[in-house]
Amino acid sequence: MKNNDSLNKLQLHLCELKLEERRVNSEIRSMLNQSNRVDFFQAQKLNSTRVGLKNKIKTVESSIMPNIIA
Repeated sequence: MKNNDSLNKLQLHLCELKLEERRVNSEIRSMLNQSNRVDFFQAQKLNSTRVGLKNKIKTVESSIMPNIIA
């Protein structure tokens, strides 16, 4: 039962991370579409957030589905 509960928590966390990643990607897209001038500091901050989220997503996914080497 505990294993199933921890798996559910990991899946919920993965969903939250993916939603956050979509939000960041949407902000980047809207920032590029709205203005001719891009705020470099904001773009750098969004990019680092996106990269950090990708790394967290990989970590959580590897916890949920470990690699099986035959």
